[in-house]
Amino acid sequence: MAHASDAFVRRASAGADQPAGTVRVSVAEFIGVEVIPPMLARLGALYPDIAIELVLSDTGADLLDQQVDVAVRMFPPTQAGLVIRKVASIRLGLYAHPDYLARHGEPATVGELGSHRLIGPDRNSSDLALAQALFPDLERRALVLRTDSHPAALAATRAGIGIGVVHRHVGDADMRLRPVLPDVDVDALDTWIVTHEDLSNISCIRIVFDHLVAEFSALH
Repeated sequence: MAHASDAFVRRASAGADQPAGTVRVSVAEFIGVEVIPPMLARLGALYPDIAIELVLSDTGADLLDQQVDVAVRMFPPTQAGLVIRKVASIRLGLYAHPDYLARHGEPATVGELGSHRLIGPDRNSSDLALAQALFPDLERRALVLRTDSHPAALAATRAGIGIGVVHRHVGDADMRLRPVLPDVDVDALDTWIVTHEDLSNISCIRIVFDHLVAEFSALH
């Protein structure tokens, strides 16, 4: 009932004559910290009367009971009753701070990563499986910093602790980072923008949905 009440308030706040209202958006932690803020800044410049409630969750809020209005998902939405747009896959690569590379050198092959200080997952099963698939000979003790928080891993990479996995569009734009093995993609995250079909015709929600579709589609 609380979720339904909150959704009703957000729906009632939508302006009739001009785009206005509050839209609740769910994104993964890394997306919320490193990717979506400039997108929302551009949205605010176009539609200053639309307010955003930003929910950071790596598990994903439930759209069917309308906990949120719009979600950015890195896993395929399977529920019925949703409006779904698949956008660009987000490429992941290896990066390090220039000071780290000056101290330890730069690996020329994937095999040479085993002699480097690496930043990687702790207990997240999907991240551990990805690391094992890409680097089957990598031992856990080679990871000098283990964390399941992707923003924390990025902060550690920026601090020069070791080589970490970063979204390519984030790493390439960051003057504090240099690509390592730039021809090697660790993974590509398929990405979907999702809303509930009952909300898709509310003007402020549709504007946010379409804006995020366009913004994420432009990532490469």
